[in-house]
Amino acid sequence: MIDTVKIYAEIDEEIYNKIHSKSIIKTSYDNETGELFYNITTDKLEGSYDNRLSVRVDSGVKYGFVNKGYCIEIEGSLHKFVEGQNSFNGFYDIDYVCKTMIDIAVKHYSVVLPAYENWFLQRCDIALCFDLENQDNVTNYINSLNTCKYPLRKPKFFYNESLYLSGSTTTLKIYNKLLEFKKHDMTKLVKNNFNVFEFVDKIKGFLRFECEIKKKALVKIYKDKNIKFVNVKYEDLKKIWSDEFMKVIKMIKNDLEIVRGRDAVFERLNKLYKPCKASRLYSFYCSLILEGQDVVFKKYSNSSYYRNIADLKYAKVDFSQNLKYLEFEKDMFYFNPFEWKEVI
Repeated sequence: MIDTVKIYAEIDEEIYNKIHSKSIIKTSYDNETGELFYNITTDKLEGSYDNRLSVRVDSGVKYGFVNKGYCIEIEGSLHKFVEGQNSFNGFYDIDYVCKTMIDIAVKHYSVVLPAYENWFLQRCDIALCFDLENQDNVTNYINSLNTCKYPLRKPKFFYNESLYLSGSTTTLKIYNKLLEFKKHDMTKLVKNNFNVFEFVDKIKGFLRFECEIKKKALVKIYKDKNIKFVNVKYEDLKKIWSDEFMKVIKMIKNDLEIVRGRDAVFERLNKLYKPCKASRLYSFYCSLILEGQDVVFKKYSNSSYYRNIADLKYAKVDFSQNLKYLEFEKDMFYFNPFEWKEVI
């Protein structure tokens, strides 16, 4: 479903002034020289349960608008604006979402904004929630991602909560929806007569996969510097979501099943790790099986021993034959977002 969207268009000075007069102005300048550093003009359109859309007017230079000289940006989640939440019952029609946001601004400011076909898409978040039945399954899955990697991105992992992968084209987020809701939205909604207790019960076990699709990714797909939202299809955005998360899942999907035996272990390690590390871990594994934990433990420093154990666990290698104290998690939960149905 569609979550946060940012759209923009070129406007004339008259419209700029009307919106500017009703907005909050933030200015930064040098008192000594009088030099203006920046001038930010923003406003908030109030929706249900204290959720808002952001409106900003500015010089059109940032988007290359030189005819009328000014621009307007509208950003926010129509889903949260209408429903107060963004876990289910969302929108899938990008055309409808953008047009509705424009109409809300038109009504609020009593102005005539540019025609729909003259608006452009800057950002769009696609998010899918999955019902994993309970919170234990959610935390088990998230924690299984603690060593997840992504090319050229530094992952940020938060135990039991989330995995974030920020980039210049997209930002990927996998997170515990219940914990995220309690941290960011629960207090606000309690004050606005939202049935929080019913909602919390509903989203227990919800896991959310969110892809923030940025301008660079849109330009790559549509081959245009300014992408008209009327030309954008949800299927294209969903494909970006799928392609991006496949890059993550490919890194970890091979370790979803436990492997046993030297041949299977050797193959698994060589799929997950570089040859040098795979060989080292395979030798370590063989030592565990042949000599047992007590003997092997004495041959390594504590840090090296437990690091190797963690790498074998990540690879789901069963070395329990001679291992007495460190065992695999017995309640590992299998989940693949490409095999499960989205909560709608």
